[in-house]
Amino acid sequence: MAAQPQPFKLLFVVHRYPPFPGGSEYYVRDMAEAAFAAGHTVSVLAGQHGGDANGVRVTSDGSILSETLDLIIVHGADVAIQDFVLKNAAKIPSPILYLIILPSETPVALEALKSARWIGCSTPADWAHVEKHGVAHKAVEVRHGIRISETIGVEGFRAKHNITTRQMFLSCGGYWPHKQMRELVELFHEANPADTTLVLTGYDNRSNAMPTASEFVKPLLLDDKQEVMNAMREADLLILHSEKEGFGLVLLEAMLNETPWAARHIAGAEMLQDYGFTYIEDADLMHFMRDFKRNPVQIRKALNYATENHLIEHTLSDILKVIT
Repeated sequence: MAAQPQPFKLLFVVHRYPPFPGGSEYYVRDMAEAAFAAGHTVSVLAGQHGGDANGVRVTSDGSILSETLDLIIVHGADVAIQDFVLKNAAKIPSPILYLIILPSETPVALEALKSARWIGCSTPADWAHVEKHGVAHKAVEVRHGIRISETIGVEGFRAKHNITTRQMFLSCGGYWPHKQMRELVELFHEANPADTTLVLTGYDNRSNAMPTASEFVKPLLLDDKQEVMNAMREADLLILHSEKEGFGLVLLEAMLNETPWAARHIAGAEMLQDYGFTYIEDADLMHFMRDFKRNPVQIRKALNYATENHLIEHTLSDILKVIT
């Protein structure tokens, strides 16, 4: 009988943790809860949170960094609490795995490349970043992953929101300027795909980047992830028009929901380009929307690839390889 892997004491570091919504928040929660389910002792150091949840200890008390830990996993940089950990890496007794998330040239992020024991890379941009700064010898692959139990949507979104057109295009991820939602609406109007509604979702409009509603454009404020997954399931096409992304987890969510996607040729889209449509010029997206047709073969390949390579269990496995 094969020996069971020993349980580890793990600490994740992120700026916010659920019940606060967001891609970083859900991703770290999924990693933490997957680690707990696998039998490890798991804590999260977060600036904002709702307290302990589902077996995971969640705190804002930095003294946890002085505890004996097998691994500290820092989710990105250029955010206060992550930067606090990275700046003090030399004083922290436990080893640190710095997940790049979004390559950055800020002083803190560049220092993190030197101070962390390991650097987690997921996209071609991540690997190019560590090569550029001469730290490729510390780099390890940490695949972005999805918790499938919270990803598959159910029918009913179109009916609930009175979407009666033949097609529904979807863009989700938040109303932040870099998501380029307003620019997408302009391209959609220019493409004018027949009998199609463009649905936009986000959980926060503090940047005032939420487009104006019109007959075929429906912006929604949604902080219920399941509702967004329901939209994903019923969408004919997901569009990720962001000018920058760490990975773009919505692409994996679309693949698992058997939804075709189009995305700017950056981050995760670059490495997943065989399973969707990527573009550099806006005009290419405009023509794609206008002439869109489903490709059942590509959809099936995308589902299989995501299932075999990008579940949260794959992420956890990659993380634990550095200490096993």
